[in-house]
This record gives sequence, structure tokens and C-alpha cells, in this order.
Amino acid sequence: MQELLERLGRGDTQIMAMCQEANRAWTDFLEELRGADTGTLSARLGFFEPTFTRIFGDQKFGQNMMTWTGFAALYDTRSGWGPNLDRAKQLAEAFARSNCSAEVRSEARSCVISYELEGHVQTAPTPPSFDEPPQQQKKRRW
Repeated sequence: MQELLERLGRGDTQIMAMCQEANRAWTDFLEELRGADTGTLSARLGFFEPTFTRIFGDQKFGQNMMTWTGFAALYDTRSGWGPNLDRAKQLAEAFARSNCSAEVRSEARSCVISYELEGHVQTAPTPPSFDEPPQQQKKRRW
């Protein structure tokens, strides 16, 4: 987000074209996956991530903008989520469950908070830490 604001402040006119292309990419992606379950959407997000590196010309900037442009494609500042609320909740959960980079998943969490979706989304379970001692397994009695 900082890079976006910095570039806008410098008058970078390419940003508008990049955001328009990202919006078209999201619109096409979401339309193609209309009716898909969250698992399918989640799986496809990982393959979709490189599209934003290409659009924004930089991996870090693309990772940052992927989630923001995705939620922005579903949100209207005048009317809110409207009929897109369920799709936004699904997208938030799909990002949490996806194999996207840690940077993308972190930005998705920021979007969920910013767009006030946190009460609607199940977060992915935290993976076990290998630094913690393993839990003792229960013995079966059969």
C-alpha cells in the first residue's frame, strides 16, 4: 500500500492502467469461477498470483496489490458489498487457505480487517511448530 501511495503522490500515471488491468483480471477470474467452492477458488489463487507480478511489474508490489484489487473488484464505496458479500467472504477464506505466498496471505488478512469481514471468515488453522515438543499419542485399546 505504501508503494501505491508513494507512486500516486509522484504522479505515476501507469498506476491507473495497472489497477484497471488488475480489475479486469479479477472480474474475469471471479466470473470464470462463479459457483466454484472455496477449495477450488483457493487452489486457483496460487496460480493467479504471478499475474499480478506481471501487471504491476514487480513481485513485491504485485503481491501487495493482488488482494486489494481483488476485494476492490467486489466492493462499492457507495453501497458496500451489496450482493457481493458472500463472494467477498468466500474470497477471504480462500486466501487464508491458499498456497499463495506468505506476503499475499498477510495482505489478505489486512484486507479482511480493513473491509470489516473478520467476523465472517474462518481463518486457516496455524500450522504446528517444529520447535514445540510433539504431543504424546494416545494408545489404542483394541
